[in-house]
Amino acid sequence: MIFILKVTSNKEERAMEMIHERAVSKSLQVFSITKPHGLKGYIIMEAANRDAIEEAAFNLPYVKGIIGKTV
Repeated sequence: MIFILKVTSNKEERAMEMIHERAVSKSLQVFSITKPHGLKGYIIMEAANRDAIEEAAFNLPYVKGIIGKTV
Protein backbone atom coordinates (compact mmCIF):
# COMPACT_ATOMS: atom_id res chain seq x y z
CA MET A 1 0.00 0.00 0.00
CA ILE A 2 1.06 3.57 -0.58
CA PHE A 3 0.94 6.17 2.19
CA ILE A 4 1.56 9.92 2.29
CA LEU A 5 3.43 11.46 5.21
CA LYS A 6 3.33 15.13 6.10
CA VAL A 7 6.76 16.47 7.03
CA THR A 8 8.35 19.85 7.68
CA SER A 9 8.87 21.80 4.46
CA ASN A 10 12.43 21.71 3.11
CA LYS A 11 13.31 18.83 5.48
CA GLU A 12 11.97 16.03 3.28
CA GLU A 13 15.43 14.64 2.48
CA ARG A 14 16.45 14.43 6.13
CA ALA A 15 13.14 12.84 7.12
CA MET A 16 13.57 10.25 4.37
CA GLU A 17 17.06 9.41 5.61
CA MET A 18 15.89 8.94 9.21
CA ILE A 19 12.91 6.80 8.17
CA HIS A 20 15.18 4.68 5.96
CA GLU A 21 17.67 4.14 8.79
CA ARG A 22 14.93 3.05 11.18
CA ALA A 23 13.24 0.78 8.64
CA VAL A 24 16.53 -0.99 7.88
CA SER A 25 17.58 -1.32 11.52
CA LYS A 26 14.21 -2.80 12.55
CA SER A 27 13.77 -4.88 9.36
CA LEU A 28 10.40 -3.31 8.58
CA GLN A 29 8.53 -4.05 5.37
CA VAL A 30 9.01 -0.60 3.85
CA PHE A 31 9.58 -1.00 0.13
CA SER A 32 10.14 2.55 -1.14
CA ILE A 33 10.36 6.17 -0.02
CA THR A 34 10.17 9.09 -2.42
CA LYS A 35 9.88 12.87 -2.46
CA PRO A 36 7.97 14.10 -5.51
CA HIS A 37 9.73 16.97 -7.27
CA GLY A 38 8.01 20.29 -6.58
CA LEU A 39 5.79 18.99 -3.76
CA LYS A 40 7.03 20.46 -0.49
CA GLY A 41 6.08 19.08 2.89
CA TYR A 42 5.15 15.53 1.81
CA ILE A 43 6.87 12.23 1.19
CA ILE A 44 5.34 9.09 -0.29
CA MET A 45 6.05 5.64 1.12
CA GLU A 46 5.18 2.14 0.03
CA ALA A 47 4.92 -0.56 2.69
CA ALA A 48 3.19 -3.84 3.43
CA ASN A 49 0.83 -2.22 5.96
CA ARG A 50 0.17 0.91 7.99
CA ASP A 51 1.85 -0.55 11.08
CA ALA A 52 5.22 -0.64 9.30
CA ILE A 53 4.86 3.03 8.33
CA GLU A 54 3.84 4.04 11.84
CA GLU A 55 6.77 2.22 13.40
CA ALA A 56 9.26 3.64 10.89
CA ALA A 57 8.09 7.25 11.37
CA PHE A 58 7.06 7.23 15.05
CA ASN A 59 8.46 10.11 17.10
CA LEU A 60 10.96 11.30 14.49
CA PRO A 61 11.76 14.98 14.12
CA TYR A 62 10.30 16.66 11.01
CA VAL A 63 7.55 14.01 10.65
CA LYS A 64 4.18 15.58 11.42
CA GLY A 65 1.89 12.67 10.63
CA ILE A 66 0.41 10.17 8.21
CA ILE A 67 -2.41 11.23 5.90
CA GLY A 68 -5.45 9.15 6.88
CA LYS A 69 -6.32 7.57 3.56
CA THR A 70 -4.24 5.08 1.61
CA VAL A 71 -3.60 5.59 -2.09
